[in-house]
Amino acid sequence: MNTEKTGEFIAELRKEKQLTQSQLATAIHVSDKAISRWETGRGLPDIENLAALSDYMDVSIAELIRGEKISEPVSREELQSITSDELSLTKVFLEKRKYISILFGFVLGSIIILIAFIHMMSPIYVKDPGEALTIEKLSDGSIVGVLDEKISGYDLERHKDPDSGLQLVFIGCYRTKWDQLTGKNSDMLVRLGNKDSVDAVYYYPNEGEDIHIYGNSGTTENGGVLTLPRLVYNYWLIIGIFLSAAGLIAYAFCRKKYYADRILKIALVPVACTISIPLCLFGRFDEVYNATYYLTGILLLTAALYLVFCIVMLVNKGHEKNF
Repeated sequence: MNTEKTGEFIAELRKEKQLTQSQLATAIHVSDKAISRWETGRGLPDIENLAALSDYMDVSIAELIRGEKISEPVSREELQSITSDELSLTKVFLEKRKYISILFGFVLGSIIILIAFIHMMSPIYVKDPGEALTIEKLSDGSIVGVLDEKISGYDLERHKDPDSGLQLVFIGCYRTKWDQLTGKNSDMLVRLGNKDSVDAVYYYPNEGEDIHIYGNSGTTENGGVLTLPRLVYNYWLIIGIFLSAAGLIAYAFCRKKYYADRILKIALVPVACTISIPLCLFGRFDEVYNATYYLTGILLLTAALYLVFCIVMLVNKGHEKNF
């Protein structure tokens, strides 16, 4: 196939129909740059785009490959050359689709594994300290927390009360579904300090206020302090839905394909994030404490879903895109 001759033929057909490159691109669902590449001989349409051009321009695929209208019967050699070009384009097209399918399957599988990992390894904080640990004072003056055998791990923070100057310790215990299935547990003893460095111990459950479990109960107001960051994912979800709807509405009403495609790419970011939040936090919206864990999971899942959306766009449009 002579790329320059085919390009000139496409340009000639377009001008006969009094179309701009942008209008032709919109009609066959490709970009303006693709039309420009074809007409200047810097690229060729694949078999799917050749079919679209053929239908829209009222010419055969053979004529597009040959780069001119065929008014006389072609010779056997020329017919074989045209057929060979068509087969070559078809092979390239099928190869591209194969790799896209492999990539799509890999990303989709990764998303399923990621969601499973997030839910299996997510820390589920125990509400009742009586089900998680007991505080004991050893003969050497050390204060330790004895963990229940079903506890997977714990979070520990130390805090000096600015008003009283007392040393406070905050501890929270959690379980994970994976550790429950495998029977794995954390160390049985947690050293909290000694009698001179610990004035009170507070336990933070997965909801509500911190619970005083050792020492001076009058060290903080309202029963304790909030020690772990609580991100309000519910509000993130509402904002994500609003941004997603706004972006998709803008895409639907944008008449120029060039801008519509870019609006869609931007709009798919909040769409992916909005889908990721409930997937990561299913059943946990009222008791989310570990901000870093869930935020990391949401961002990774958002990126993976966005990649899936880009692959779907690529397949649907049937032409090469950078994504």
